[in-house]
Amino acid sequence: MASDTELWRGTDYGWWLAADTSGAVGASLIAFAVPLMMLATTGSSAAATTTESICVVVQAVLGLAGGVIQDRYDRRTLMLIWGASGVVLSAVAAAAVMLFGNAPKTSGHGVNGANAPAFGGPYAHVLPIALLCIVVLFSVRDGLLENTSNAMLRGVVPDEQLPHAMALNDARDSTVTLAGGPLGGLLMTVGHAVPFLTSAVLSVLGMVSAWRIRRYWKRATVDDSGHSGNADDAADDAIDVSGAITAAPRWRGALDGMIWLLCDRFQRHLIIAATMVTGASNAFLLLTALDIFQGGSQLISAGFINAASAVGMLLGALMASQLVNRVPGGVLVGVMFALLAAGFTGAALVPSMVGKAIFVACSVLALPAGNAVLGGLSNTLVGKDKLGRVGAGSMVLQYGAYGVAVALAGWGMQTIGYGPTCLILATVLVAAAAYALTMRSLITLPTPDRWAEHIQRWSIAQF
Repeated sequence: MASDTELWRGTDYGWWLAADTSGAVGASLIAFAVPLMMLATTGSSAAATTTESICVVVQAVLGLAGGVIQDRYDRRTLMLIWGASGVVLSAVAAAAVMLFGNAPKTSGHGVNGANAPAFGGPYAHVLPIALLCIVVLFSVRDGLLENTSNAMLRGVVPDEQLPHAMALNDARDSTVTLAGGPLGGLLMTVGHAVPFLTSAVLSVLGMVSAWRIRRYWKRATVDDSGHSGNADDAADDAIDVSGAITAAPRWRGALDGMIWLLCDRFQRHLIIAATMVTGASNAFLLLTALDIFQGGSQLISAGFINAASAVGMLLGALMASQLVNRVPGGVLVGVMFALLAAGFTGAALVPSMVGKAIFVACSVLALPAGNAVLGGLSNTLVGKDKLGRVGAGSMVLQYGAYGVAVALAGWGMQTIGYGPTCLILATVLVAAAAYALTMRSLITLPTPDRWAEHIQRWSIAQF
């Protein structure tokens, strides 16, 4: 309890969480609405998934520049800019939908009958192009600025409280995912532009919350070697960088984070397994939502499988903060990979949607605890002035994998069908689990109080 009191009252974590949550909810509404609108207006699952893939690739590539920006400039200011740009882009998206997507309230419009969104009018054919342009602009913004809040977290929360804070974040993410799909469907039944208008309001709330953050690590000065000075937190200047790649000054250091992730054996193995999981699992969930929608179900039902995964995440998050400090980290991470592989394989094999939902919910039960372990460990290995670049490198690799996976899965769904494509994705998850479980330095990871000894024993590089 003392830890909770110190976290909420002794830091500005509450304001950070409010700002980050506002952005997460707004992003989930847009992520839910756009693929369904693309599917409804084009009648092609490949078009819907290709749009998603293009946006992911744009975001990932620009994330490299974003990492440098987040390490060089005040992160609270960047969060304010991210919120303000969200207001503008969401408003433009809402205007485009109202202008090009108006349709009479009659049945039979859309892809599969009365339950699909109705888009009509003389300019309805323009809507897919307009949506593509707008979501690409969203991706540009997200690539440059979205990871700012994650990079900022370690400067808001003390290192010893990071696993606990990350467990709370996973619970928050689960709640957002749980509500995001049904809420997005409900808002779309009210009006096609309503999800975007809601996102604009949430962006304003995020700006207000970010503005209230006062106690956080700041980069005061930057010397030519890329090291930072900080009058507010001088002790943090002594971050261990032994075995690390020296960051090049300014823009020449954009690739440093990704290079570090790929050059160190421990990080390389971990990021390969993570990219496989990210790409395959998220492509699986997107295809399932599209399959439900194409079957003529209500819009709210399209978020059913995501809601099931969120329930599992939420249950896991309730236990995560207690498990992280009591159970060896390697055990938690190993269970996480094994459950993901088993759960998604079961979901691919079971024909009923209820069965798929149960398997998906079970597959992510250990994900919050595993994420808390890996996130806490990563933050102890990376200096506060380099978190943006490392986050950007991870985003490029994982989002890149997702972009490729979702594009291939969309074409696979259109050519060989939903079921066989999901089996292929499940096989990728099994391979990722097998790969991760062969890492002795990972599966022998102890509790956080012994991480320093483990890092030294296995010569894990710090940055």
